[in-house]
Amino acid sequence: MIRGFVLIKNPEKAIEFYDLMRSLDVKPTKFTFVFVLKAYSLIPSFQEGKLVHGKLVKFGFCNDVYLRNGLIHMYSKCGDIRSAHLLFDEMPERNVVNWNTMIVACFDCGDIEGGRKLFDEMPERNVESWNAIISGYSKWDFVDVARSLFDMMPEKDLFSWSGMISSYVRSRRAKEALELFEDMMQNSGVKPDSVTMVSVLSACSQIGALEMGRWIHAYVGRNKLKYDVFLGTSLIDMYANCGCINIALEMFNSMPCRNIFSWNAILCGLALNGLGSNALELFERMNLEHVKPNDVTFVGVLCACCHIGSVNEGRRQFNRMVTEFGIAPKIEHFGCMVDILGRAGLIDEAKELVQNMPMDPNIVVLGALLSACRIHGVKDVGEEVLKQLHKLEPGDGGCYVLLSNINAADNRWDEVMKTRKMMRDMGVEKKIPGCSSIEVNSVVHQFLADDKLHPNWREVYEAIDRLSTHLEVEGPELELGRVGFEFSCLNQTGLGLTLNPTQAA
Repeated sequence: MIRGFVLIKNPEKAIEFYDLMRSLDVKPTKFTFVFVLKAYSLIPSFQEGKLVHGKLVKFGFCNDVYLRNGLIHMYSKCGDIRSAHLLFDEMPERNVVNWNTMIVACFDCGDIEGGRKLFDEMPERNVESWNAIISGYSKWDFVDVARSLFDMMPEKDLFSWSGMISSYVRSRRAKEALELFEDMMQNSGVKPDSVTMVSVLSACSQIGALEMGRWIHAYVGRNKLKYDVFLGTSLIDMYANCGCINIALEMFNSMPCRNIFSWNAILCGLALNGLGSNALELFERMNLEHVKPNDVTFVGVLCACCHIGSVNEGRRQFNRMVTEFGIAPKIEHFGCMVDILGRAGLIDEAKELVQNMPMDPNIVVLGALLSACRIHGVKDVGEEVLKQLHKLEPGDGGCYVLLSNINAADNRWDEVMKTRKMMRDMGVEKKIPGCSSIEVNSVVHQFLADDKLHPNWREVYEAIDRLSTHLEVEGPELELGRVGFEFSCLNQTGLGLTLNPTQAA
């Protein structure tokens, strides 16, 4: 029973049975303590874990290699790397499992150098050793170091490939994640499972790689992979983020089992696709089905209110979050409310909300307020907000551009020149270029402004020049919907770029 509750990640119930066992004077064995230690690692609970350590000493089990491993893992999860090291150093004999456990313990506690030192000193390594250090570096966002180690691995298993793909996805490096997945499928001989596919679908979702997402959906069906709530939710998220909201809705409605993440994926997807009213209707359906919302749910709800431009509904839902559901607003919720109020021109109310926040505003919240000031021509508040932004992000040129636009709209050209000079003096005049991506034949191409990294960059610039010339000839009053042109080029290079009127606009 103790083992069973640990396996289903219910440590509290496992400990309850352990306490019941002791109260009935049933003597525990080594096998009992293996899972009791795992239970205290899952909570984690340092004081109770130490008491179990004392019991192991009392029963004479401390030299058992598996229990010593369990103790190292338990202490590391409780943040006590010193005790974990002592237990490891005192071991008369160590096997590769002990070394792996200690490496994981170091990375869990943030001792990156200690983990790498142990890895370099290992007398022998197995694939789990490599996976442990790659996972450790990835956990602390050293993704390039993790990739260099991944490339050095003498042998890779499914966990190795899935872990590296997941690392790229967490770091918002979706293109590299998809490239690695293609390498895995074509060259490794390792077949993905549903966990791998969840990560790959997240990568597709990040950059709108719809064709790749559809291929994965078909692959899941053909190969009868485990279709659980996590994979279903990932497919919903992918289709919603790629603009196929109707397919996402069909998948959601056909799911035999849903969790809060499924509801959040479709609700946020509806809001993202501009269907604010539908998102709010879905939220009421959630309530009717007694699904308890969380903080992510309300980010979607407030974004929906912003899309439909309903200030009153935004205020109502923001208040419900606290009074009805007991969810403390996070900075994302305040950012949504500032956006709602700012778009409606309620600058003073938005400013008051920012001033009364229980946390310091970040660049997103202040940026939303400054943007609202620009739209509605509110100069005084805009300058005040810029001062706060300067303290937070002194190198962010976008904030100064907004202020410059506010002054330009009011014909305050001296202030515009002053702001521009300030930007030059601070070295923030040059904007960080944005990145765009397009998927053609399941290959994702990325573009930066003024870059020449793409192999077909000359053809791309020629296409843009022809389009610009066409627009100049038509003049500023060009009605794209009336002209209805379609501009195709680069088919001979495989890029196949096609701009329809909506995309061009």
